Amino acid sequence: MINMASFRWFLPFLLLALSPSTFLPLHAMPPPPPLHCNQTDCTLYNSYGVWGDRKDCRVRTTFYPTTEEELRLAVANATRAKLKVKVVTKFSHTIPKLACPSTAAAVPPGNSMLISTEKYDSRIVVDVPNLAVTADSGVGLREVIDAVEEAGLSLVAAPYWEGVSVGGVISTGGHGSSWWGKGGAVHDHVIGLSLIVPAKESEGFAKIIRLEPKNPLFNAVKVSLGMLGVISQVCFLFVFNWVHQNGSI
Repeated sequence: MINMASFRWFLPFLLLALSPSTFLPLHAMPPPPPLHCNQTDCTLYNSYGVWGDRKDCRVRTTFYPTTEEELRLAVANATRAKLKVKVVTKFSHTIPKLACPSTAAAVPPGNSMLISTEKYDSRIVVDVPNLAVTADSGVGLREVIDAVEEAGLSLVAAPYWEGVSVGGVISTGGHGSSWWGKGGAVHDHVIGLSLIVPAKESEGFAKIIRLEPKNPLFNAVKVSLGMLGVISQVCFLFVFNWVHQNGSI
């Protein structure tokens, strides 16, 4: 055993060893881009680098819209050309092959396309009086949280990983662990969204519909796994954070 005299001699060296200056800096690295394109087609990977069936997901091309209108035009182009289409996010944080337009080996890449929301992430509108925040579907959850915190608001529920997009987290049923209020599912705190769906030629092959909770399709669209259309905007209901309600800590 170390006696008191020996411990007093050893203590300065122990504190020096535990000093923050003695540790090397650590930097977190985001996942690599899920899409890799060449001159002929694009290949989609998931966050694990390989799909469960061990087969690549290849598509003809990928669109990167930056506005809601560009997103609508991408859907219109796919409708006009009769292509199978799916939407992928910046990190494609998924295990099953739901993001692949087709898993059938008989379907060549030329019959399908992807729409990436990686660059569709610029719009966040905070409505403090109504405790509402509207964001483009490609906006990351961390960016939404940062924006609302500046306004004294907080999101009631969120998953453990903040790299998900707002469109992806609700359409896949992402959730946290809260039992407060409506619970930990993020989609249960959505009060409005915009959906882009195929349309007639007279309507430009694609149109935007705005949905609210009173619409009978609202609950189905929120957790639709991308099967009912492309979510373009999401409106969340937030609450005042603890500091706003109770003053400074």
